Amino acid sequence: MSEVPKKIEKLWLVEKSIMAKDGSFVPIKDILYLTNKRSEVFAYLAGKKPVGLAENLNYWERFLRGLFVQTHRQYLVALDRIEGIFERFPAEPEEESLTRAEIRAKDDECEISLRGTTKRIPVTSTYGPNLKKTLGITKFHYLYPENSSDRALRLYGLIDFGWRELYKLDQNDKVAVESFKSKWDIKLFEKRRMLSYFRLYGANQINTKRVIKNLIYQLWRWIQKGIENPSDGNIRSLWYKIKGVLAQHSNILGANDVNTFYSTLQEMVEKKCLFRYKDFGFMDMNEPYRAIGAKNPEIILASEKLGHYLFIKKLADAQGVSFICLKGEPAVISMEYFSDDLKEKCGGKALTVFSISDIDPAGYSIERNLLRGLGKAHQISKVVKLVDLSIFTTEEIGFVRFPVVSYEKKGELVKALAPSTMGQVTKGRAWFEGEINDDRLLSEKDKGGGWKVVTIHGIESDAADREIIKERFLAGLGKIRNKKSVI
Repeated sequence: MSEVPKKIEKLWLVEKSIMAKDGSFVPIKDILYLTNKRSEVFAYLAGKKPVGLAENLNYWERFLRGLFVQTHRQYLVALDRIEGIFERFPAEPEEESLTRAEIRAKDDECEISLRGTTKRIPVTSTYGPNLKKTLGITKFHYLYPENSSDRALRLYGLIDFGWRELYKLDQNDKVAVESFKSKWDIKLFEKRRMLSYFRLYGANQINTKRVIKNLIYQLWRWIQKGIENPSDGNIRSLWYKIKGVLAQHSNILGANDVNTFYSTLQEMVEKKCLFRYKDFGFMDMNEPYRAIGAKNPEIILASEKLGHYLFIKKLADAQGVSFICLKGEPAVISMEYFSDDLKEKCGGKALTVFSISDIDPAGYSIERNLLRGLGKAHQISKVVKLVDLSIFTTEEIGFVRFPVVSYEKKGELVKALAPSTMGQVTKGRAWFEGEINDDRLLSEKDKGGGWKVVTIHGIESDAADREIIKERFLAGLGKIRNKKSVI
C-alpha cells in the first residue's frame, strides 16, 4: 500500500470501532489503553468495565499505530489521552553512583497519567525513547509539571525551545541574545535535529506543518521578548522566512506549503487564540477607512461597504463618533486594531453600533461578525440597523429587490436551482425564516407535478435613500445623548 492511502486510512481509523470478544463494538476514540493480562488483552474505557479483545497486544500495536503507542510490554496507550508524567519510582532512594547507560535508562522510565482514568501507566526504558520521539520531546521533564496551557501547546505540537533561558535573557545583551539564537533558532537546525523534533510519526521524514507551527510560535515568543523585530507589515514577508527554512531541507518544500502557512497562521490566531495578527506587526489594509470619534468614541457608525466611506466619514466627523467602513466580511486583524484603538479612548464604556448592511444573508453575516469581533474586547449595549424593510414601501421593494437563492420545493423535498448551491439555499432559508420572514422578499411559481420554484430576495443598502439613513442615525443618536443628559 502506498503512503497516501495509508495516511487516509489512519485518519478514518479513529472514527471506527473494533469488535470485542463478546461480539460488541467498541469505538476506538473511547479507548484509554489496552493491557495484556494472563495472555488476554483488555481494552479500558472511561467509566466502563474493561472489554476483552481476541487478538494479542502485538496485533493491536500494528493495527492502531499512529493512534496508540506502546509504553510497556503489557500496555498500549491512546496518544491523545496522555496528560502528565511522574517519576516511576519516586519512593526509591537515589543511587550514589550510576553508569552513563544506567542514567540514560533511568531517564527513559516514568509513569504517565491519562485523561479519563486515575491509573498511572508505566513507561519502561525499552519503550521510553520511542514515546519521547512520538511526543516530539527529548526529555520527559518537558511534561512535568504541566499546567493546562503547557498541555494545550504540547497537544498542538508546539515546543517552547529554550524557554528557561529566554525567561532570564537580557534582550539588551547582544552577545547573550546571539548566543541564545545560535542555540535555539529553528531556522538554523540541521536535518538530523529537525527530525529529532519534527519527525512525521511512522516515517523518516519531517512534518512540514509542525515545522511551520513552531517557526510562527517561536517568532511570536521572540517578538514578545524583544529579541526579534516585528514584521515589516506584510504577512508574505513572514512566509518567505519560513519558505527559506523549508527550502534548506529541500525534501520538505512542497507546492502547497504557502497555503499550509496561511491556513496554519489563521488557525493559530483565530481558532487556537495563541496570539494576534497585530502581535507580528502586520499591516491593516482597512486602516484608512476607520477613525475614533473625538466626542463619543463609544458610538460607532459602521457600513459593510467602502463605497459608503465619504458619506459615513462626513456624518461621523460631524457628530464626533467613531466609524468604520468594511470591504465585506471584517478581517480579524482590522478588528484587533480597531478594538484596541477604541479601548484606549472609550475608558471601558459600552459600545453602541449603528449599522448599515445589505438586507441579505451576506450583509447580516458581515454585521454579525463585526459585532463578534468588537465583542471580544468590549461590551455592546445596543445595535441599531439603519437599513431595514421599514424604510421601503411595498412598491419600492418590488423593484429594488434582487434574487439571493432559488430552489425547487415539493413538500419537504428541496432542490437547489443553479447558480444557487444547496449550501446557499440552506443558509438563505435560515436567514429568511430566522431574521426576515416577510413575504415581500419571497416569490413562488408553480412548476407542475406538485413542485414550486421558490426565490428568496434581498435588498442592497445602496438602494436606501441616504437622507433617510442620516435622519434615522441622528434620531437614534439624539435619544442616546438625551438619555445620558438626564442621567
